Amino acid sequence: MEDPTGAPGLVCFDLDGTLVDPLLGVRNCLRKTCEAFHLEMPDEPTIRNWIGFGMRESLATLKGLEDPARLETALDFYWERYREDGVFEHELYPGVFHLLHRLKRQGHRIYVVSAKPSLFARRIAYQFDLNLIFDDIFGSSLKGRWQPKTEVLAGLAERGTIHPGGVFIGDRGVDMTAAHDHGLEAIGVGWGYGSREELQQAGADRLFDTVPELDAWLRLRFPQAEVFDAFSRSE
Repeated sequence: MEDPTGAPGLVCFDLDGTLVDPLLGVRNCLRKTCEAFHLEMPDEPTIRNWIGFGMRESLATLKGLEDPARLETALDFYWERYREDGVFEHELYPGVFHLLHRLKRQGHRIYVVSAKPSLFARRIAYQFDLNLIFDDIFGSSLKGRWQPKTEVLAGLAERGTIHPGGVFIGDRGVDMTAAHDHGLEAIGVGWGYGSREELQQAGADRLFDTVPELDAWLRLRFPQAEVFDAFSRSE
């Protein structure tokens, strides 16, 4: 619903499958990890299903990584490959750059809430010259367990970073669930890794199949004038 006051809004984005496509980097780092640890490489559908969730939990499903110590070693190896190569093997979805810049020029609070470790989420934002667009970027830790998005948002709500009435945009059912848990409008996108059925079952309030469709709706949802310089505004 359009904000009749014209006040700046709160817009939260998932990262992988929503703003950037991580498949090439994830696939290549997994291949190197499987070769190094003599593991069977997961097939393409399996890899796609892993995107948006925790890598430790995903690797733990592979035969040969049942031992916790070996799993941790493999995880460390994977993240080292990711640091060296994987973060550079992402693609920004067409249209996302201009969409984000317009929202920033309108003065909205814009956050990334990702399943990816925050260290790498920040590097990816920097790589695509988006680091000044986001008010902050939140992700998981390298060593900790994977946190469902709703837990991450709960922590942000306790700190006053997010509040009911904003929107959460993502490609997975867990994004939609997290949005509803914290009073955010759940916006599903169809170009990522969650199916339309997954998003609908999780209660997506709206679904958009393309970035231009999402952009057109955001122009209606947030009609504020563009008053800020996207590259110089920092708080």
